[in-house]
Amino acid sequence: MKYFSLGIVMLLTLAGCVSPVDSSNSAQVTQKPEPGQSESTSLTGTSGYLPGTYLPEHCDGVDPGAIPVFEDLISELDAENCVAPYTSQINMGGAEVVTAESAGPDLFGVSQYLRVYRLLEKVPTIGQFGQWGQWIGNDAHHAGPFNSIEGGLFVADKMGRSYYPKYMASAATHLYSGTSDTGGGWGFYERRISCDVLGRVTLSNKMLVPPHLISFDEDQEAFENDGGISVGTSWAALPIIGNEFGAVSSGDSPGLLTWTFVIDSANYSGPLIAYTPQHWDLRMARWNALEMLNDVFNWTVGDSIADPSGQALVDFLNEEITETEMLVKIRNQTWYKDWWADPNKTHGVSPADRYVPTGIEMPPVPLFAIEEDGRTFIKSYPPRVPNTFDQEPIAQNIQTFNANLISAFTETFKSTAKDSSWKKTFEELGIPMHVERNERTGPLVEFFGLRVMGEDYYDGSTINFNVPLLAATQNGETSIVIDWTSTPKADREIASYFEVVGDKVIGVTESEVPETLRLLDYGNLKNPTNLQNHFDNIELSTDDTFNTDCWVCEDPEGCDEEIHQTTLDDGSVISYRWYRFIDQPVFWNMKREYPEFYTDSYLADLQMTMENMHRNWDGSVNLLERPADQTRFHLAEIDHGLILDPPAGKEVGWVPIVTQVEHPDGVWQDEIIQPESDNGPWLRR
Repeated sequence: MKYFSLGIVMLLTLAGCVSPVDSSNSAQVTQKPEPGQSESTSLTGTSGYLPGTYLPEHCDGVDPGAIPVFEDLISELDAENCVAPYTSQINMGGAEVVTAESAGPDLFGVSQYLRVYRLLEKVPTIGQFGQWGQWIGNDAHHAGPFNSIEGGLFVADKMGRSYYPKYMASAATHLYSGTSDTGGGWGFYERRISCDVLGRVTLSNKMLVPPHLISFDEDQEAFENDGGISVGTSWAALPIIGNEFGAVSSGDSPGLLTWTFVIDSANYSGPLIAYTPQHWDLRMARWNALEMLNDVFNWTVGDSIADPSGQALVDFLNEEITETEMLVKIRNQTWYKDWWADPNKTHGVSPADRYVPTGIEMPPVPLFAIEEDGRTFIKSYPPRVPNTFDQEPIAQNIQTFNANLISAFTETFKSTAKDSSWKKTFEELGIPMHVERNERTGPLVEFFGLRVMGEDYYDGSTINFNVPLLAATQNGETSIVIDWTSTPKADREIASYFEVVGDKVIGVTESEVPETLRLLDYGNLKNPTNLQNHFDNIELSTDDTFNTDCWVCEDPEGCDEEIHQTTLDDGSVISYRWYRFIDQPVFWNMKREYPEFYTDSYLADLQMTMENMHRNWDGSVNLLERPADQTRFHLAEIDHGLILDPPAGKEVGWVPIVTQVEHPDGVWQDEIIQPESDNGPWLRR
C-alpha cells in the first residue's frame, strides 16, 4: 500500500489558545432559564472535540510511544500538529450582482434573505467560512476601506460548535484596527477592547446579540426538501442618533448616519444593534498621527523628531497643540495628502461605496489519498448544498437603499413621533441589485491531479467543488440560486470518495475504498474561545490607558447589577446585565468623547425615542421586504436562548448587555488588544 503525503507542515490556527482560568464573578448570578426560554439541547454529534486520525508522516512531533489506532494510523492527540496532505476548494462564484444605476450615486443600506443550511459535517481548523454575506466599505483611506461593515453566515468552531452557521453582524474600522468594536466590547481575536473605543449600541430589548454571533435553533424543522429556511438581514443607515435636533453631517449624507442591523426571523424581527455615527471616525486625528509617526518617521515613543511636521504630530499626541494647529503644520506634506484618512468620508457622515460585494469567502478543506494495488482513492469532504429542486435559492430579494430610506424615517426617530410614523417599513424603499454577470466556473467536481499542498494551505487544490450559481431579476426581485437545471438529480449528490482514473476522478462508495482511507480524518478545533469579562485577569502596565470604567454598575437607575445567564443549543452560557438604554457602556464613552453632543437633555430625548421603539417594534414587526414568492419560503428560528423577556419594570427602554461568554469546552481569551510598532511599545488610539 502506498500513501500520498507531504512533509511536515504547520497547521494554521484561527487564534492563539490560552489556559483556562477561574470564571467566577463577584456579582450576583442567576442561572435559571429566562421566561419563555426552553431548555437547551444539542444535536447528537455536534458538540465536542473530535481529534483527527493521520499517518505519522502527516504530523510533526509524533510521540514515540504513540499507540496506533489502526495499523499505522495515529491520533493527532499523539503529535504536536497534523495536517492533511491535500486540499479541496468550495467555489460558489460566477454570479455577480451590483448596485443598480437606478439606485443613484449614493448607498445607504443593503438587504437580503439568506438560506441557512449546514455546509460541512465537521468544521476544519484551516480558517473561517463565510457562507454568504456582504461587505460595505468607503474610500476614506487610500489603502482600502477605512470603515467596513461585514458579516453574514459564518462557520468557525472558535465561536461555538453550533449545528447551523451563525450570523455575524459586525463592523471593522480604522483600517481594520484590532480595537474595532466587533462584538460590543470585544474586538479581533475575541479580545477585550478598552471602553474608550466602544461604538456598538444595543437596540433590542428582547434579543441578545452576543459577541460569539447570532445562533439558529438546532431543533427547528429544516424544510430541506421544501426550500429550506432563510433569515432576512439588512444593514441600513437610519436617522437615529442626532436626528432629534437635526445634527448636520460634515460629509455628503443628509444628516448623521446610524448604521443599523435589522433581522427578520421566525421568532424575532426588528432592529438589533447599531453603530454610533461617531464610531467611524472616533479619535481619528490621533489614529492618523500615530500611523504617520510609525510609517513615515519610524518614531519611538518618547523621542523628539527633527522634522517640524513630524514633531507637530508628537506635540498633538502630547496635547501640546490642537488638531487645528497640527493640521496647519502638516497639510502641505506629501504623506498627508496621500495617506491621511479623511473623516468626512466615513460611514457616519457619508454614503458607503456603491460597490457592495456579496458572496462567500471560504478556506480550503482537507483531503486524503491512498494508493492500493495500483489503484488510487481519494477521501473528500464535499459541501452539503441544497439540491432537491432545479433551482435552490440561497440569497433572495437582494436590495440596496438610497437616501429615500433616511427621509422615510426622519420623523420616526424623534421623541415626539406619532404612533403612525412607527407603522413605516422598508417596503418599496429597496432597489433590486443589478445582475452584472453569470459565468460557469467549471464542472461540479473538477480534478487537477494530486497536488501536494505547499507551505501556503491556500495553494494547490486537488479538487474544486464548483457549485453552479445563477443570478436573475424576476418580478422586480433579484436573487441568486443554486442552478441545477443542467444537472440530473442523480448527479447532484457529490461523492465523498473517488477513484483516480487517468486524469479524472469517478465517485465510488465507501465500501470500495481501503479501510485505512475511511479512517483517515481531519480534526476539528480543540477548544472554542470563551470571551472574558472586562474585570478578570487583566494585567496592565502602569502607563497603559486601557479603560474598563464603562462596565462598572453602581447606579440602579441605569444598571441592574444582577448577572443573568442563558444557555444556547451549542452549550455556550451567556452572562448579561440589564441597562437603561442611554446608560449602556457605549454611551459612557460617547458622553466622555463628545460631551457637547451627548448632553443630558439630548440623551433624555433619545431614551424616550427608544422607549417608543420598544413599544411599537416589539420583536414581532418585520421591517424588511420579504420575497414575493412564498411557495417554499420558511423563516429560520433564532436560538431560543437569545430571545428574552425584559424583567418587570424594565419592559421598555432597557436592553440586555453581554458581559461574558463561556463554552462547555472553551478556553478563556484573557489577552487584550495591545498596540504594537516595529520600535517597541506603542500608544493606544
